[in-house]
Amino acid sequence: MTNPLLIPPLKQKLSSIMRNHELAKFGDSLVNFAYSLMKTKVTGTPTGVRVLDKALAEAIRQVGLRSVLHSSIGAGEIGDGAEALIGYCFLEGLLSLDEIITIMKKAALENKHPEEKNTRAQEKEQMTQAFTALLQASLERVAKKS
Repeated sequence: MTNPLLIPPLKQKLSSIMRNHELAKFGDSLVNFAYSLMKTKVTGTPTGVRVLDKALAEAIRQVGLRSVLHSSIGAGEIGDGAEALIGYCFLEGLLSLDEIITIMKKAALENKHPEEKNTRAQEKEQMTQAFTALLQASLERVAKKS
C-alpha cells in the first residue's frame, strides 16, 4: 500500500526522520510510556507494557510508510522507524502526549470493551490498531508542516 501523501520531498524528509537513531531511542521510551499510560487510563490499573516491534512494523505497512525505509530491514528496524517518527512529532510539538493517548485509545478500543482481558494475539492487534492511527496522524502532521 502506498500512501497518497508520500510525494518525493515528503518521502525524503520522512526517510531522514525515520532513520535517525537518536530519535528512535527517544521514541522507544515515548511509545512504551504512552501505550502503558493509555492502558492504565482505560483499565484503571497501573500497567507497564512493552510495545511489540511486530505491531509497529505492521502499523508502518498499513499506513503505507514501508517504502520510506530500506527494503532489507527487519521488524525491529521498521519499529525503530515508527518510534523515530512518533518521537519527532512529539518533540516538534506536532503531537502532544494527550493527543497521542486519545488517538491510540480511540483506535485500540474501537471494537473492544476496555475491561476485557486480552490474549497475546489480541494485544498485538490492539497495538497495531493504536499505532496505525497514531502513525497516520504523525504522517499527516509532518506533511502539513512541510
